[in-house]
Amino acid sequence: MLKLDVKRILIPTDFSETADLALEHASHMAKLTGAEIILLHVVTSYAFKANLPEVNDDDEAFNTKLSGAVGAKLDEYVESLSSNYGMKVITKVTYGSVRDEVVRMANDLDADIIIIGTHGVSGIREFFMGSNAFRIVSEAGCPVLSVQRSAQKIGFENIVVPIDNSFHSREKIGLAIRLANTYNAQLHICGLRSHDHDDADLNAKFRMKMKQVEDYLTERDIRFTATTLFCSNIATATMEFAAEKGADLIVIMNEQETNTTGFFMGPYAQQVVNHSSIPVISMRPTSGYISGVTPY
Repeated sequence: MLKLDVKRILIPTDFSETADLALEHASHMAKLTGAEIILLHVVTSYAFKANLPEVNDDDEAFNTKLSGAVGAKLDEYVESLSSNYGMKVITKVTYGSVRDEVVRMANDLDADIIIIGTHGVSGIREFFMGSNAFRIVSEAGCPVLSVQRSAQKIGFENIVVPIDNSFHSREKIGLAIRLANTYNAQLHICGLRSHDHDDADLNAKFRMKMKQVEDYLTERDIRFTATTLFCSNIATATMEFAAEKGADLIVIMNEQETNTTGFFMGPYAQQVVNHSSIPVISMRPTSGYISGVTPY
């Protein structure tokens, strides 16, 4: 049974409520996988104002107090995680662009996954995990799990996997299987077709693609449902489908190229990451297909 092979989980924190929620999700994953947690704070010129109120930038000893406050906060997290879960926690503090530093640290530390809290585009944009979340999702080499403050439930029972007609779409099935096995969850495969695509040959190929995915999951004893939807806005359809299924996770690709057949690319992935009230895990395309399923 294939499960998540996660040894290092990177959690950027700005000490906000949403970042703390991301840490709860990370702690649960670490318990299931035996992974260690790496807590990262990127010092910026503004993040402390909301979540480190004891620091005043008018103070002559500003830099010393800021460093001390950041260190004290991280120590609190380490003590809590160590005493409550008995897990290994590493802390890192860097300076610079949040997006660049998170991606760089994930690469330097060989992180297997990044878990971030995001306020979404409707949140307070100056909070660094609000405006930088999708940039991190776009540029990270490892999967990124993003959660908003509405994602209070820890753990996943129902996972939505949207499948479109893009070349890389089915690659996410491998990750979805590992998530399902690790969390003992059910997958909900959602085939997404545009209203504009009435081509009989394309529709036949898409039905074949969905059948291959269903056979692949059946052979591996994965609990799943499969649905095909015709819609105008693929991102909106995914989030509505996830809500209908009572899902607690959506799996997408973070593809950045564009073409005439793929939907979860660039702006579509960004819509899901920024607007979903359900946690979203995104991964970078690799080979273009999953083992046992031939790409078209």
